[in-house]
Amino acid sequence: MSIPNILTLLRIAIIPIILVLLINGSSQIEVFWAFMLFVISALTDFFDGWLARKLKQESDFGRLFDPIADKMLIIAVYFALVGIQVIAGWNILAVILIVSRELLVSALREYLAERNVTMPPSQQSKYKTALQLIVTAALIISPMFNENFLNYTLLSLWIVAAFTIFTGFNYLLNSKKHISFLTNNAKE
Repeated sequence: MSIPNILTLLRIAIIPIILVLLINGSSQIEVFWAFMLFVISALTDFFDGWLARKLKQESDFGRLFDPIADKMLIIAVYFALVGIQVIAGWNILAVILIVSRELLVSALREYLAERNVTMPPSQQSKYKTALQLIVTAALIISPMFNENFLNYTLLSLWIVAAFTIFTGFNYLLNSKKHISFLTNNAKE
C-alpha cells in the first residue's frame, strides 16, 4: 500500500480517538489533544494528495477514499460538537447545511462515477475544505478560550456554511450538462 493511501487510512483511524476526546473532554488536556489530532488529520488531507502527485502514486483507492475520509472527519466532529453543545441553537442549522451539501455532492459524484463521468474537486471546493478544517479546529479548541472566541468562530461557521452551499451549487451546475447528456442518450 502506498504512503498516500496509508495517510488517508490514518485520517479515518484517528476519527474515533478525536470523538472520544471531545465527548469526554472534561479537561483542557483532552480538548487540546482532540485539537492536535484533528490538525494532524487535516494535514494528512493535504499531504496524501500532494505525495500521491509527487511520487506518482495516484490511485483509484485514493480518489475514492480521500474525499470519504474528509467527509467522515468533518461530519463526525460536527456531530460531536453539537452533542457537547459547542455548537447549539440556531448554529446547528449551519451544520445541517454543511452536512447536507457534503452528502448530496458525494451522492452526485457517485452517481456520475457509475456512469463513467469524473468530476474532480474544483479549486473552490479545495478552498471550502480548507476553510471547514480551519473553522472546525477553532471550534474544537474554543472551550479553552473566552466566549468571544467561540462567538467569532460560530460566525465563521456560518460563512463556511454559505461558501459550502455556494460550491455545492457550482458543482451541481457543472454536473448538469453530464446529467442532461446522459438523460438524452437514455431516451434514444
